[in-house]
Amino acid sequence: MFRGLGWLSAGPVEWAGLRGISRSASLIGELSAIMRSASRRDRDLGPNREGGVDLNAATLCDGLSAAELERHWKVRRRQTALTAYATFALGCLFLLAWVYEASSLPWIAPRLVLALKSLPFCALFFLLAFYHALLNFQIRVGHLASWREYLLCSEPFWPR
Repeated sequence: MFRGLGWLSAGPVEWAGLRGISRSASLIGELSAIMRSASRRDRDLGPNREGGVDLNAATLCDGLSAAELERHWKVRRRQTALTAYATFALGCLFLLAWVYEASSLPWIAPRLVLALKSLPFCALFFLLAFYHALLNFQIRVGHLASWREYLLCSEPFWPR
């Protein structure tokens, strides 16, 4: 019956939840120390003489055969292409919905603020589409290409 009134006997530290906050802060500190000290596998595969990814180093690092790694890259390339197209379609859909709503309703101050707040979501979908298209391009050419190299290349822009 009096179990719900136990907080009355506690002090202000328990009322404010400071012990829980300090425990969470120490947990975050411990996890970040583990992440910094953990030995991670060397993911910098380095370019070979032609500037591409060294297939032998990648197979040794990942513990896969060359055929398995090629199959993995092919699957990943297809995934990045599908993700790029899907996020581009979502960006277009959200932008069309935004244009429709913006053109059909009266322009009053609260509506204008709401319209401007929703535009970053459209931009986010387009940026995600570009990012996955860039990943697809990097897998296609076999080296870490910059976004400028992707935009200026002679190959088709759209991922495949």
